[in-house]
Amino acid sequence: METRHLVILGAVAAVLSGAVALTGMLEDRQEVTLQEGSYLLQGFNPEKVHGIYIKQGDEALAFKRRDERFILTGRYDYPVSNEQINRILKSIADIRCAERVTADERNHGALGVMGEKGSLVVRFFGESGQKMTGIVIGRDRPGFPGFYVRLEDERQVCLSTEALPAVSAKPVDYIRRDLPPGRKSDYVRILCRSGSEAFSLDLRGGRPVVEDIPKNRRQDDRAVAEVLKTLQEFPVRNLYRRADLATLAWPARLDFHRKDGTVYRIELAEKDGRHFARAGAVADNAAARGNAASGDSVQGATQPALDAAGAFNRDHGDWVYEIDPSWMHAARTTQKDLLE
Repeated sequence: METRHLVILGAVAAVLSGAVALTGMLEDRQEVTLQEGSYLLQGFNPEKVHGIYIKQGDEALAFKRRDERFILTGRYDYPVSNEQINRILKSIADIRCAERVTADERNHGALGVMGEKGSLVVRFFGESGQKMTGIVIGRDRPGFPGFYVRLEDERQVCLSTEALPAVSAKPVDYIRRDLPPGRKSDYVRILCRSGSEAFSLDLRGGRPVVEDIPKNRRQDDRAVAEVLKTLQEFPVRNLYRRADLATLAWPARLDFHRKDGTVYRIELAEKDGRHFARAGAVADNAAARGNAASGDSVQGATQPALDAAGAFNRDHGDWVYEIDPSWMHAARTTQKDLLE
């Protein structure tokens, strides 16, 4: 999904429009009596959300909408993916009440919905910073898929119809993992280089093939499959500003070539037993022309690559990601390691 599209913001609103009993902003409504089978957030419009606050225990996060994406504030204003925000909005907007449980505040503690003292709290804010609504999520009921939940400003607790997808209050869970982005089938070649050693994999035939194999040698399919599997998941652990790690040396790199000519380069570093990655993208016009379908114009083949590279560099150019050692091990693999 392109960064400029917050598709769920419209989709969720459309789903809810036939089920809600009220319209407008929730902060303007009167107290609602929850009915069995009704949505918890009646009248909720995700398109109006410009801020999100999540708190659980000692962890608390705040997101603010900036232009057409959300920023994780307090973490150097890090741009989270729209997919992550969409999942939060959809999972909260889809909460339905299976049954009303209690409106007695004395029971809130036992149900885990006492508020910020120990529950999961999620709040949504409008464009001017006004609170739209907040919910308090408690424990689940044994033997039932749902969980106890209430609107933050109301006493009534209900039991949800389904389990809530994970909504995390940990910053690490919002670090981008789309390196390289898109579908695996979008890529035609991977080049790995570490010092004087290098190897490349041709992915165009549906089976990874080691390029430039010497005569009378053949590739070790198992070793090749293991390297490719490693490089298809980005093992991120933490996040830093690129300027804060300016003295790192970057001796290894991985170049991922996509069909449209976009080349995503991940450079790797190691220091004191820790491993780091930084990322950038360029549009390879020659590669785009070579990969374009017969009859496509050069402009049609290269413009998507230019757009993709620009969006990627905007999101990742200022950051260094701490990762586990697996990618460095893959980059240090030699061609000989991939041959029988």
